[in-house]
Amino acid sequence: MHFMKAHFSLVVSIGIALGAITLLSLDRHTLIAADGPKAIKSGSGTFVSFRDGRLTIKGKAGLVVYENVGEKFQTFQNNENGPGSKRVGTVDALSGANLEGNVKSLRRVIPGTVVRVNVEKSEIHFGLDHRVCGTFVSYRDGQLKLLAAAAPTGFVQERTGDVLLAIDPNIPALESINGGDLKVAGIVGEVLKTVKPGTLLTARSEYDVDIIEVIEIGEPRRRMERYIGQTRGPVRGTFVSFENSILRIHGKGVSYRADNEYVRLIAWRVPDDVPIVESIDGGRYQPSNADALKTLKEGSIVTIRKVEDIILGVQIGVAK
Repeated sequence: MHFMKAHFSLVVSIGIALGAITLLSLDRHTLIAADGPKAIKSGSGTFVSFRDGRLTIKGKAGLVVYENVGEKFQTFQNNENGPGSKRVGTVDALSGANLEGNVKSLRRVIPGTVVRVNVEKSEIHFGLDHRVCGTFVSYRDGQLKLLAAAAPTGFVQERTGDVLLAIDPNIPALESINGGDLKVAGIVGEVLKTVKPGTLLTARSEYDVDIIEVIEIGEPRRRMERYIGQTRGPVRGTFVSFENSILRIHGKGVSYRADNEYVRLIAWRVPDDVPIVESIDGGRYQPSNADALKTLKEGSIVTIRKVEDIILGVQIGVAK
């Protein structure tokens, strides 16, 4: 498949951080309930706490509390490797029980897990992010039509028939060819003009179920490690080391969603063809190379730009 090239600004986040994930060691009975307005309608956000039937999530407008959440709610764990979900016990899942799942690091509900609460249906869905899987039907005037993909054996089908999604034409499209690693293909408004009907697509959103942030074309055989709380957008921090093409920094995400994120060791492999730029004393970014990373002083500011599993570039210093 041949795609038109387009310049665009990527603001979508997904990333991989290496190191100990201390959140995973939280005791399932020590989550403290937070205060917030009581919810009477469906909503989505990230998990904050669950105690005595009181589920608290953090949505776009702040904390939201759902009272009397128990087994009267049906709860579903996302299939992180495809369409569909699996029914799990509500209280066990929200209390942090270690569940079965096809991605080991995503088997527990912990702070940061994406949660959707459907009050009308008394359903709760949770997982790494919000995603819609299907085969391409059409894309016109910002509307993407997919035919919902069938869930594999053992998983519950969440959607059936045609699914219509509002898509910003300037969000990035990533492509996996013949099961290979995802690569940037261009912006959706141009890329989807060349996609053939029946092609597998996945529309993803980090938190907001109403705003699709990235489209994946095809199905890669492998993915980098995924876990709740990982930095999914550009990250910035202080330089630690650069050895054997591995860049390590102490940092966190730079988007507004990362305000409460903790600083941790982040490591990324920097391929030879990844652009590296440098700002000296706050000046404009100028082309540089890996030699600059090899001689960089510990503690220098470094930004790693990326989308999904793909590193886009490295910035040394910060241009004013």
